[in-house]
Amino acid sequence: MTTDSENLLGPTMRSAKGNVPQSIKDSLAEWYSGAADLHRFAAPIARRLEATEMSVYDKTEEPGKKEAKMVFEIDVTEDMCNFGNSVHGGCSAFLIDLCSSLAISLLATQEPKRNVHVHVSLVLNTTYHAPAPLGCRLKIVNTTMALGGRVMTARAEIYDITHNRLVASGVHIKMPPSAPKL
Repeated sequence: MTTDSENLLGPTMRSAKGNVPQSIKDSLAEWYSGAADLHRFAAPIARRLEATEMSVYDKTEEPGKKEAKMVFEIDVTEDMCNFGNSVHGGCSAFLIDLCSSLAISLLATQEPKRNVHVHVSLVLNTTYHAPAPLGCRLKIVNTTMALGGRVMTARAEIYDITHNRLVASGVHIKMPPSAPKL
């Protein structure tokens, strides 16, 4: 018998290709399993994401800095679709939000003093290019752009790999959360 946490992204994240050490994959998978529990927004969609690549590279344009790349895949199912039987714009935005956040968390693991998972959205800019029909397979490619002390940025592209076309793209800007007002 499998538990709910075994059905989350964790197992695919742990086996994703790329140059990320297993300990970091395990750490991100453990965090994600808690974040995608059954009671969270769009949890059934989040649990079906399959991590296929996790890599961190030296950034050629900015010597001394690194960038992270995370790639996910998912099949389009009815719970992701609008009335036209293609991926709903809100679902595309959710996928860009979640997947680019994980890429930012991956890059943050390269800085020992940074809290890897504590960041909130400041801007999520999404552009829709083409429909992704029910039944097609999506590939979400996420690459970090900047990881500063106040602002973290990643870009994402969602491809319909069944029909070989770009579906949506986005830039996600995140920041550390403000202290709560008491």
